[in-house]
Amino acid sequence: MRSFGSGARLLVAATLGLLLVVPVAAPVAAQDASAAPAPVLADVNADAGALATRFMEILGMPDADKGAELQTFLADEFQIVRANGTWADKAAYLANPATVHEFKVENVVGTQHEDLVVVSYMLETTETIDGVETTSHAPRLSVFHWDGMQWQLAAHSNFGVLEAPVMEPSASPAA
Repeated sequence: MRSFGSGARLLVAATLGLLLVVPVAAPVAAQDASAAPAPVLADVNADAGALATRFMEILGMPDADKGAELQTFLADEFQIVRANGTWADKAAYLANPATVHEFKVENVVGTQHEDLVVVSYMLETTETIDGVETTSHAPRLSVFHWDGMQWQLAAHSNFGVLEAPVMEPSASPAA
């Protein structure tokens, strides 16, 4: 009978270890393979502007429709920071979204890297936030990510001029 040296035993142990890991990793790889890769935007400025416009269009919908659309349009990690310094995560925003009455998106600059699109733009809007109607013309920054099926809004920020800075969250982001 032939005996194996310590090097051969190490090789057998490593091979067995690999066999134990592969079945666990296979379902993860299969799941990732089913998701479509992010499309490369043909005209990144125009396409990024269309994503920002879509957000405003959703906010202009009746409340019943708006909630359902926002649920899928906003990424789970969504955060918004408003010009007054308040912010909200997805759950807090869904509970009290803005209502856009009129808007104009202009001066769009978009960039894309793989499954991320960053868009900066000027937004002129008349909207109601927390029951107060305001009109503003301010720079905005939105970040979208591809979830395997669609672009989702992960972050949105309003860089309007503050009268008095406030840094109190509407809801604490989940840790």
